[in-house]
Amino acid sequence: MLAALMVAMVSVTHAASAAGTVPLPLPAPPPPGAPVASTLRDAMLAIERAAATNPTAAQNAAFSYNAAIEEYNAHQYDRARASALTAISQSAAPAPPVAPVAHAPNVAPAFPGPRYYIIPDELPATPANAQRYVALAHNAMANCIALKAAAAEYRGALSALSAKQYRVAMADSRNIVDDCTGH
Repeated sequence: MLAALMVAMVSVTHAASAAGTVPLPLPAPPPPGAPVASTLRDAMLAIERAAATNPTAAQNAAFSYNAAIEEYNAHQYDRARASALTAISQSAAPAPPVAPVAHAPNVAPAFPGPRYYIIPDELPATPANAQRYVALAHNAMANCIALKAAAAEYRGALSALSAKQYRVAMADSRNIVDDCTGH
């Protein structure tokens, strides 16, 4: 069972390195039960996880892991454990910051108050479009300086809408928006 687990771990490491997710081919850790074996195995798994999210950290950790294996093979168990712990900490290093994407600067509107979009003239005079124009005019009147004139024109737009004179309702609404927003 343990031998099968070790073969699986080595094959995963080699398959991952072949796929390009692990920066260096990692040597297999020593068999379980050997001194420092669990720390080396933990280091190898930490590098595998880091390779998916932070390849630079995985690359740095792989160097420490390889040094730990060399020290283990030289029977320097304390140094091997220290190198393995270094590899674990290097694999957990944060990813380098990504430069923010430059956006166009926000420009303050030329007029105070909420911003309303002007509906283009080429829309057909349908009931839905006329209702949208009248609703836009109603919103534009919220902060309107010339409220008396806009209110009279708004009543005209509403009566034209109810009389199914959609082009007139749209024209009156456009005038309200232009008067109230300063266009």
